[in-house]
Amino acid sequence: MNKTEFRVLQELKYKSGQIDRRKFITSVLATGLTVPAALSLAGRVEAAAPKKGGLFRMGIAHGSTTDTLDSATSENHFTLVNGYTYGNHLTEVGRDGQLIGELAESYESADGQTWVFNLRQGVEFHNGKTMTSEDVIASYNHHMGENSTSAAKGLLTAVNPSKPMEKTVSYLNWKARMRIFRSS
Repeated sequence: MNKTEFRVLQELKYKSGQIDRRKFITSVLATGLTVPAALSLAGRVEAAAPKKGGLFRMGIAHGSTTDTLDSATSENHFTLVNGYTYGNHLTEVGRDGQLIGELAESYESADGQTWVFNLRQGVEFHNGKTMTSEDVIASYNHHMGENSTSAAKGLLTAVNPSKPMEKTVSYLNWKARMRIFRSS
């Protein structure tokens, strides 16, 4: 084994955690590298290795003293982004721009007015409670209620959430036929 092959082998061992930083630097020094070069190489190997855990910090503008975690009172980008860290949607827009299921495993409509959302099995809230169709309807009602201050209330005036018929299926009826336009 030549020096280059040995260094590559040591890099792999270091990345995988088989040897520590001290052992890595000692072994590459033995191949004739200088101390600065060995330290630089160790830094590059560390940077390339994925790490679990840690702290993620993100700066977001528009925060306010009136912000809450209630999605019905979200009024700015800060609360919107916060909501995405702990909440989910029935559907989302995929990488190709098409609508795909998120909490809904699938969704369908025979007439464009009544939509059936088949919910994913085993989705749990932070407290361990399993998500049911009653939870989906409750979320809609939270935004549509008579006294709701939700910004989404106006968007949901055409929606009439039906009483769930099964624990894993939610039904939403639109009061007026909706058209879905797809780009070709």
